[in-house]
Amino acid sequence: MQDFDTILKQLLHEPDGEALRYITGHRVVSWRNVEMPTTRNLRADSIGRDESARSIQIECQTANDPTMAARMLNYGAWLFAEEGRFPLQYVLYIGSRPMSMPTVVEEPDQIAYQYKLFNMKDLDGEVLRSSPRLSDNILSVLMRLRDRREAVTGILERIAELPAGERRTAYKQLLTLAGLRELGEFVKEEGRRMFALEDYLEHDVFGPLVQQGLEQGLEQGLEKGREQGLELGREQGGHQEALAFLHMIVERLGPVPESLSQRYAAMSTPQIREESKRALAATSIGDLLS
Repeated sequence: MQDFDTILKQLLHEPDGEALRYITGHRVVSWRNVEMPTTRNLRADSIGRDESARSIQIECQTANDPTMAARMLNYGAWLFAEEGRFPLQYVLYIGSRPMSMPTVVEEPDQIAYQYKLFNMKDLDGEVLRSSPRLSDNILSVLMRLRDRREAVTGILERIAELPAGERRTAYKQLLTLAGLRELGEFVKEEGRRMFALEDYLEHDVFGPLVQQGLEQGLEQGLEKGREQGLELGREQGGHQEALAFLHMIVERLGPVPESLSQRYAAMSTPQIREESKRALAATSIGDLLS
């Protein structure tokens, strides 16, 4: 995914979040829209001000950069020229490989420069996991946790309580960061279990799988559907959500008996959405027959 930078900014910039104060010891009270000279090809991730009005720069790295010290010095020198004071500078490394970036630029009798580098894997994630802010909870998956799967399940439970739009945004943020810690598939499986059909249809990850079949008129799925009860639902006038719901069940649990497809085809939209919560928690077709 190419959304790491955007998502990390969203989470780190969250008002009243504890993540940056925990990591750096400073609270950012405002963020700045800073444009550096294009001739230098500088693009800082995030620049804000702390409570003393001093500039604070945060850079996030998913890979080691052997020029990182020189880059940070360049950023700092430009801000020093603008403000007359060197900024506080931090790099947060979120990659999976061992961290190996230089933090110092030294030339005898000329310059001795250093920025602060943190490996997110080495930080105690339990601090942010216990925060009341969901943004902090999501960032904690990048850190050291006692039980990563238990932590992720707890975060998903909080996300499930949000309104639909916020729920989808938070889920995407969690899924993106979890992928950096090899937890992406676990998040997807738990998401399928927890979220209702409304999210399943509209979600960036799950929705296209269902919508693709619907938009193509279930062209490739009709043959399979006849054998599994989907065609029966269609013939009896099942609407789009009923077809999508049956498709979801087939993908998760296998062939659908005719009696069950008849029952779902006759349901109203509110009934289908309520039943979808039960279906997403089911582990076999038998769970839905009672």
